[in-house]
Amino acid sequence: MRSNDQKKILFKIILLLVFLWLVKAFIRTATPKHRGPFPDFIYEERDTFGRVITRDVRGWVIDEYLCDGKITDDFVLAHLNNPPNTPIYVYPMEIDEYVSSDIIMTGQYESQNVKTMIQYMKRFPNAVFLDLGAFVGSYSIAIAALGYKVVAVECLKSSVKRLYASMKEAGVSDRMSIIHNAISDIHERAVVETDPGNLGLTYVVQGKSEGTETVDVIVLDDFLEIFQFKQAIIKMDVHQYEDMVLNGANKFFKQVNVEAVLMEFVHHRDDTFDNDGKFIINFMESHGFEPDVPANIKQDYKKWTKSEILFKRSKPFS
Repeated sequence: MRSNDQKKILFKIILLLVFLWLVKAFIRTATPKHRGPFPDFIYEERDTFGRVITRDVRGWVIDEYLCDGKITDDFVLAHLNNPPNTPIYVYPMEIDEYVSSDIIMTGQYESQNVKTMIQYMKRFPNAVFLDLGAFVGSYSIAIAALGYKVVAVECLKSSVKRLYASMKEAGVSDRMSIIHNAISDIHERAVVETDPGNLGLTYVVQGKSEGTETVDVIVLDDFLEIFQFKQAIIKMDVHQYEDMVLNGANKFFKQVNVEAVLMEFVHHRDDTFDNDGKFIINFMESHGFEPDVPANIKQDYKKWTKSEILFKRSKPFS
């Protein structure tokens, strides 16, 4: 009798083990392969392609909520004209009167700056295009559609969802990664705010952790934990935080051969934020860059009239 009971118990254990093995096998085939013990964690660069990832207190993880792929009524499908007919999801014009409106009506936004970044990617085709403050992706989607590797960073959830939808619609998931974080020079939780009617003016309020929408703030050096960047082209538009991004990027600029940085500079010309303009100039010069401005005003950044300044490498990377 005891022997029969033991056989029954053993048989049930075997059935349970087989069942668990089948479940594990199903999960392994139904989800992308990861190099690590936890399926939602990111361990290597190749785990990031075609996904929305974020860095929080746990480390780098997949943001499943933001890559659910749902297209809602307020997703407007437009098309970029460079490259021609590239699909991109934007906002309705009534809630985003500048960026989305321009893309819907003309198929472009900041077209000359986009062309400049494309020219640099053609010169350095093995570089990654790092879009800091990607918004809906007028730079990222265009450059990924041309076949280049792209990492787009955005803090506003609704914009991240559009980036993900555009990435899928444009068929560039094999070479594009999306990061849902804000970037500065410290790690903290911050509030995300936007300008009514102008969602392109999205910004974070550091030192404030309670609000309608919050986000984890990281530093550019954190990217080196999972990305194996060798060469990069950077576009940086983070609404007055450009100096702070650089302050958290010393290791990045020492390890990665950055060939050019297109940076929003209009808020830093007057050194409004504790000599932030001077800090940016000194940082870029110390890492071998010079501004692409007329020679007679190169040393007087308060006279730079362009909203965005291109910093070009002037000394060899070492």
